[in-house]
Amino acid sequence: MKTLLNTWLCIIILSITGPAAGYSLCSGDFDTDNDVDGWNLYQLVSGKKGTTLSFFAADFGRMGCPDIPAAPLNQFTIGDSIGEGEAADGTIGELHHEAVWSTGFAPSDIVYSLNERFEDNEPVGYSENNAATDSIFNQAVSGAIMADFQVQANAVVAASADTPSESAGMISVLLGNNDVCKASSIDTLLGDPMMELFEQQYRAGLDVLAASPATRDASIHVSSIPAIYWLWIAKRTNFLCRLIIWPFVPCQILLQNASIYDCVNEDSDLNPDTIDSDDGPNCKRRKEFHAAIRDEYNRILADVLLEYKTDGRLPNAYFVDIFDIQFEGIDVNNGDCFHPSIAGHDMLADKEWCRSPWGASDPICLFTE
Repeated sequence: MKTLLNTWLCIIILSITGPAAGYSLCSGDFDTDNDVDGWNLYQLVSGKKGTTLSFFAADFGRMGCPDIPAAPLNQFTIGDSIGEGEAADGTIGELHHEAVWSTGFAPSDIVYSLNERFEDNEPVGYSENNAATDSIFNQAVSGAIMADFQVQANAVVAASADTPSESAGMISVLLGNNDVCKASSIDTLLGDPMMELFEQQYRAGLDVLAASPATRDASIHVSSIPAIYWLWIAKRTNFLCRLIIWPFVPCQILLQNASIYDCVNEDSDLNPDTIDSDDGPNCKRRKEFHAAIRDEYNRILADVLLEYKTDGRLPNAYFVDIFDIQFEGIDVNNGDCFHPSIAGHDMLADKEWCRSPWGASDPICLFTE
């Protein structure tokens, strides 16, 4: 509550004094009219998704936002197994870089990735990813945790030399899923040691990107950790997933006792944001896991990134909040019952695109948001 009040106070102050200088993109310019005003605030309060209060507050009151930039020169991916498209077709352990939501190069009617959208929008200036160049642009590694951000960031810096521009145009980052999943308990997940280490490792990766002239001016597209809770909901009635597969999936803080549904009722089960006093221990643990991602880990991702943006170290960084996405059964593969399916990557691509600066003016986003 204190954080929320402070953020709204920041909005009020900014409306009087004006925002700080140095932004290249405006968060919250939902109607793309080159300002962030009261109408945008109304849209945010009414449920418009994709940004955070902290990013919105930093730009609230700003007039004359720059026009939406041209497509980046290229796009790199930093991430974990989602960034490798693991098991997207249902084959456990198999990687499908072609289907990844960001740098994927499958036909657009299969996964309309950010890569394919940029290629369609700027076919001459954009260096697209394909099977021949994927080792350059996709630096994700299955199993990666935030400690690997620094390593992957260095890999992007090195690989950028192999592009026509010898620099990175955009870097999409989706990390943190394995960190929260591997926590041994809710107490560990919410403990200062784990959260402080997570932030330190995150900063270490951002520092690498900020230190190199090849990456510091790139559009740094940092995605929130999604609401992993809905992956469990999507497949919990599947006998094979629940009893055979999930005991071996390294996210037992969520999946432990997967056959036990001890929320007080179905409505409570489908409302992870509220813990009912009569919810059982497994239900409570899953909801606390959900809340920890929402309130702590995604807050770290957004607030630290905003710091790097406002002080000019990464002037073109922005945060995309996808925590509201609810994965359906079709969005989760039938192999490990946990990673996004091909349809799931296509859904992620829609959301990540429509909440990016380029998607804000795309008419298709009016129907997908």
